[in-house]
Amino acid sequence: MSEPWQNMVLIVAVAAVIAVACVLVRRALGSTTIDHGSWAATLSYVATAYGVVVGFSIIFLFGQVADARGAVGDEATSIGTAYEQAELFPESKAGIQSALICYARAVPTYDWPAMIDHEPAPEVDAAFHDLVASVGRDDRQPVGALHSGTATNLVSQVGSISTARETRLVAAETQVPVLLWILLLGGGAFVITLIFVVTYPARPRTQAFLVSMATAFTVVMILIVAALSQPFGQGTGRVSPKLIEQTTAGMESTAPPGIAASCGD
Repeated sequence: MSEPWQNMVLIVAVAAVIAVACVLVRRALGSTTIDHGSWAATLSYVATAYGVVVGFSIIFLFGQVADARGAVGDEATSIGTAYEQAELFPESKAGIQSALICYARAVPTYDWPAMIDHEPAPEVDAAFHDLVASVGRDDRQPVGALHSGTATNLVSQVGSISTARETRLVAAETQVPVLLWILLLGGGAFVITLIFVVTYPARPRTQAFLVSMATAFTVVMILIVAALSQPFGQGTGRVSPKLIEQTTAGMESTAPPGIAASCGD
């Protein structure tokens, strides 16, 4: 079962359990009367504060995910551009292009699994170090303004690769603090309890519907925070290395024999 369907089943199941729980609690309380007026003021404050916390969390995490997704595109573009510009440097072309292919292979193979654990992959660190070293290997003085400008741009593209990687690593290292999770879960449960008390004067079925729908809405928000806190995990909407993989495939298809050989993984 795919993740969206799993989430849908979870939301419906939790809402159904809460609806049944409301009916059972109403029966257990019998004719007990509850002064819900004072509880309504508390609900107003707590629900507002809870909404602000959840909203801020979603906006912050969504910004991190958007930056990471953009960085993947920038990284893929810089890799491809550097590969093409290396054609103008016959002496170091093979080494640079080979290092670019090895780096591009290492990113989805090592960085993505490591980023799920909120860490960078040392294998990709080593691959980037080899890439930087390849740019200076067999160095020759550029001849002409065009050649000199291309050399400068090639180095700039390598720097852009590093910047883009750092951007997605920052997103990967961002974690929701334990205290915030306690607030999200505990605060959500408290808000639902307050809604139950405030809606107590309503008919049992009406109350069960209102409380269960509020619960479903709360669960959806918590699931959004959970998904955004793992932008590189498996599932729909996650940041994937697809663009880098496509760039790698394009480089490998045009690489001369030997350049696209094994990178010593």
